[in-house]
Amino acid sequence: MPPAEAGGGTGGTAAHLALRVALRRLRRQRGLSQRELVRPLHLASHSAIADYESGRRMPPADIVTAYERYFSLQPGELLRLRERAVTERADAEARAALADADAEGRPARAGGRAEPEAVPRSSEATRPPGGARRGAVPRQLPIGTTLFTGRVRDLARLDAMLEETSAPAAAVISAIGGMAGIGKTSLAVHWAHRVRDRFPDGDLYADLRGYHPTGSPLAPDDVLGMFLGALGVARDRMPATMEEQAALYRTLLADRSMLVLLDNARTVEQVRPLLPGSGGCVVLVTSRSRLAGLAAREGAHRIVLDLLTAEESAELLGRSIGRARVEAEPRAAAALAQRCAYHPLALRVAAERVGAHGRPLADTVSELEDRRGRLDVLIPDGDETSAVRAVFSWSYDALPDAARELFRRIGLHDGPDISGPAAAALAGTSGRRAEQLLALLTGAHLLQESAPRRYRPHDLLRLYARERALAEDTEDLRRAATRRLSGWYLHSACAARVALSPGLPPMRPEPVELAVTPMSFAGHAEALAWFEAELPNLVAATAAAESAGLYRVAWQLPTALYGFFDLRKYYAEWVGTHETALRCARHVGDREAEGRILCNIGNAYLPMHRLDDALSAYHKSLAIFREVGYRQGEAKVLGNLGSTYDPLGRWDEAADAHRLSLAIFRDIGDRYGEALTVTNMGEMHFRQQRFAEAAEQHREALAISRAIPDPHGEGRAVSNLCAALSRLGESDDALRYGSEALALFRSLGDRYEEAVLLTRLGDVHEDIAGHEAADECRRLALALFEEIGDDRQAAQVRDLLGA
Repeated sequence: MPPAEAGGGTGGTAAHLALRVALRRLRRQRGLSQRELVRPLHLASHSAIADYESGRRMPPADIVTAYERYFSLQPGELLRLRERAVTERADAEARAALADADAEGRPARAGGRAEPEAVPRSSEATRPPGGARRGAVPRQLPIGTTLFTGRVRDLARLDAMLEETSAPAAAVISAIGGMAGIGKTSLAVHWAHRVRDRFPDGDLYADLRGYHPTGSPLAPDDVLGMFLGALGVARDRMPATMEEQAALYRTLLADRSMLVLLDNARTVEQVRPLLPGSGGCVVLVTSRSRLAGLAAREGAHRIVLDLLTAEESAELLGRSIGRARVEAEPRAAAALAQRCAYHPLALRVAAERVGAHGRPLADTVSELEDRRGRLDVLIPDGDETSAVRAVFSWSYDALPDAARELFRRIGLHDGPDISGPAAAALAGTSGRRAEQLLALLTGAHLLQESAPRRYRPHDLLRLYARERALAEDTEDLRRAATRRLSGWYLHSACAARVALSPGLPPMRPEPVELAVTPMSFAGHAEALAWFEAELPNLVAATAAAESAGLYRVAWQLPTALYGFFDLRKYYAEWVGTHETALRCARHVGDREAEGRILCNIGNAYLPMHRLDDALSAYHKSLAIFREVGYRQGEAKVLGNLGSTYDPLGRWDEAADAHRLSLAIFRDIGDRYGEALTVTNMGEMHFRQQRFAEAAEQHREALAISRAIPDPHGEGRAVSNLCAALSRLGESDDALRYGSEALALFRSLGDRYEEAVLLTRLGDVHEDIAGHEAADECRRLALALFEEIGDDRQAAQVRDLLGA
């Protein structure tokens, strides 16, 4: 059952009262008992319905939507009532908090709200809407730079904005003509760190990638998903549409005092959904665009950054190479700043060259003098890289050949960053050698180490690296680098796939060059962490492989990601990469691959509740598998169709699909598939509350798994048997099977299934020994879910614990 939301007691607001009356009236008009509603609403117990109708808990949005579907109401009819109830409750809590603050003589926060201590955050009655939980305060600001210099007037204007503004305002920080590298982000981050203590509820940060040289800007719904997650919304409680996400985001920020930094925006439309709707929060937006509409409509304060002054440039040089050296050569320092066009990024790169070689400033000025035609002024035609290209070029030219080559290769990589091992594959060299070259590039300020062993260039440097690659390397060399990197990601993903999901069928990835050494993984946690860190790069590698004509890599890579997507539910990336894979499989005419990919796409649509889309994908996949005679795939898709008919209430079709799937698996002698299908049938009957049949099928699956032998299948069968027997009231047998399964999962090191089982054992212990023993199992399950990063399951267990 999805974690329920606190309802604020049995009294509630007027809208909450109307909602619970409506739910009770709908049920009674159909002549249904609360127990009879459990199955169509996909709940585990009728007690949840009792809580919703009594007002003890607010029904989650997905449950309200299920009510609308089941009772054939207009979409949104009940949901709007629920949203009004949530809003009324939040307003009531804010008024109560303010009254408490006034009674105790404590100051109120911006917007008239009490300080955080006024509201007991841990109480069930004050849980935020949307399934969010107030846990750790989000502190997402990136690290500031110790080289920040000047900008006194701009800092003062930001300070004034904070003092004068009681409602959210956006400070739009842009450079002349949308100039890149002028220090917009540095100013915003520096000021945000200075004032972050004024925002007790935390800070949010997102790089919107508005002017990323090779990638697309982040869509608002992508950012909203990240922000809602930081605010405590579990992934399975995330609204489906951007409008719903934005509404929930505004609701959650309505009673918070937070600082939001939106970096590198491209358009007003990219920013507007990310703005809070009420006072108490301050938003900073950095952009190369003017974003005039934001100032006109939202009243944003505009701050236009100029180039550094001569004095500020001298100060930046002093911070970089030491004030003594600048004071010893003041004329040379002034000339160096002029040759760098007083551009902060160019100055930092120039300073690194001076500091690294210990040469006089005058020598560096002479070098720049030879290139003064490209440095004196910015090119008026809008080529914003020209002013610093010369600085980049002599830093680049001073590198060894191998470091220059790696720098050019990184310019071909479209992902946001690159790891040391990936850089080794890109360059076709060893990991140790790659780390040495990366150290040279970071030392020259041509790369920055954004996290341990992860590197990224500044946008301008990324463009410059790509320029050099196009100018110096042949198309064959560039394509070979893309092939090596794509192959490295593919083989590493296949290795991570095996560690993450050992039961999935093996893959036969395209071979890679001997110089490429893929990643290896010790277990589930390592594989999951790698997938999380590399996901944006894996998406980029898929697109790059398609662009380079590496079609087999481009369809195999998303297929290798399937197990990760199924666990983490990153639906946009799941569907997007598989759509690329589908095009590529069709391009090479691989019909079996096309069927596999369509099946995976259907598996994405199913938990998204896009059931018609899921059925369409499954039927296309089924037709292809039957066409090519791939009976194992046919059996799998039939099982998936059965699982899709289930939530539609098409029980006969679900049962027929499972029976056909089982018949094929038995005919081809696939005992693993047979055990899985029998397990699925048992789970279907469990959801139908046909617990005796479910138990019988799990006993059958157990016998097959032991005969194969398949320890993981055996463990799942025993675990499911524990759950079914518990519902049949056979608590002692349920506990015996549960203990057996627990020992098996621990011997296998399968922490996910162990956590699922511990949750079930909590229910068993609640029947036998009471809350204390039950909660101990649930606490162990929670720790495991948190350790492996399963936010959805962790949220459900926290709900059981009341945490």
